[in-house]
Amino acid sequence: MAEKKNKSGISAGNGSVVVGGNVQGSSIVVGNNNTVSSQSVNVAPLFEQIYVLVDKQPDLPLDDKEDVKAELQEAQIALEEPTPDEGFIARRFRNIKRMSPEIAEVAIKTLQNPIGGVVEVVKRIAQKMAEDANK
Repeated sequence: MAEKKNKSGISAGNGSVVVGGNVQGSSIVVGNNNTVSSQSVNVAPLFEQIYVLVDKQPDLPLDDKEDVKAELQEAQIALEEPTPDEGFIARRFRNIKRMSPEIAEVAIKTLQNPIGGVVEVVKRIAQKMAEDANK
């Protein structure tokens, strides 16, 4: 196969891969019989979902929302480390649980299983709507 040039002038020969855009946090593997082993997981999108949930908590005072988000940010940073400090992260979640047990529960479920966390949020929303309808 002949060498090809893309619009940016980067040449790619036979068996080459050209990737454009931001690939931060990505694993790009090419070739035959490759094995990839990585413990790193991009938890930022999961935490973004949790931060939105915190902002939507009607019964949580603004100061507590900020405190919960600060604890979540510290937990996120710790989880992004190559060797997360489990004790440190557990303390963050205990602090969150004291301020908002619902947020702590959904955050744990979201981090364990992103789909399960979404399901939990939907269940809580449905329950709240049912309660509001009965008022």
